[in-house]
Amino acid sequence: MRPEVWMIQIPDNPISMYYRGRVEQSWWDHGYHINYFNAVTPETMSKFKFLNFDKKRGTIEFTPTEKAVWYSHVEMWARARRRPILIIEHDAMLLKPIPDELFHQHQMIVFGKTYNEEHGIYQKLPGLAYYLTPTIARKMVNGIKLTKRIQWNSDASIHKTCNDHGEWMIDYVMQIKNSNVGTTIDHNPL
Repeated sequence: MRPEVWMIQIPDNPISMYYRGRVEQSWWDHGYHINYFNAVTPETMSKFKFLNFDKKRGTIEFTPTEKAVWYSHVEMWARARRRPILIIEHDAMLLKPIPDELFHQHQMIVFGKTYNEEHGIYQKLPGLAYYLTPTIARKMVNGIKLTKRIQWNSDASIHKTCNDHGEWMIDYVMQIKNSNVGTTIDHNPL
């Protein structure tokens, strides 16, 4: 049986809705029903105070949108503590069907990749699309709530957990980008 698919999206954000509109059909065409999770945003983040942010790599301040991304993913991990789910972001294009048996064979799978134009290569993009079982989701939620000083983006946490407990299968889902549209996440320069 396929897991539920949950897309993190920002319903009142034109950039998020643009990407959502571009990728939804790729999931529907392969028989996936998408549930929508309204992302935590800097405007709604005041309800969330349980993560302890330091500086990234000890030197760079987290932006409000980076913190909001963290809370959105942790909220999805909490949902996965009850049943396995496939978490996707609003710019996750399904390239080909994911064999159903993969969901029965693994505790965690990261499916996401992005194209790095500067280097001309595809790279893993852990937070774009990943599958979690309750066992792994509990470990992730408990681990991050106990973290005294978060010094990395949520993608790094997902990456490490996949290395420790999961599988990488990045030929299934790709991030779509449009430089004319932009992105919903602000990053401070390195």
